[in-house]
Amino acid sequence: MSGSQSTVIDHIVLLKVRPDVTKDDMKRLIDGVNSLNAIPGVITITVGSTFVEEWMADRRDGITHSLSCRLESKDALKEYQDHPLHVRVKAECIAPILAAPPVAIDYESAVVLGEEQRADK
Repeated sequence: MSGSQSTVIDHIVLLKVRPDVTKDDMKRLIDGVNSLNAIPGVITITVGSTFVEEWMADRRDGITHSLSCRLESKDALKEYQDHPLHVRVKAECIAPILAAPPVAIDYESAVVLGEEQRADK
């Protein structure tokens, strides 16, 4: 990758949430995941329900929610994984509501800004 481009680590988690989960359980999931932005090295974190529009093929394979965390580096990912807040959120907010084990992937990529973001700089 070019030295002039910054790179980031993206940590993506796909979740199959049980159908009997309550609104309070979902609020706990969202609040818990959003609290992870306090971990050093986290740039952004998002969580949300998956969806399919009428013009889209349904390729979710039972995946109901997705979490995306952008981190500064591989070292930041290691710190994130081991951080007590992350461990607690996984144990208390995520694991209890899952119908199946989560699928998680991590990758490194160059940051490429869209036209509007480049214009703002």
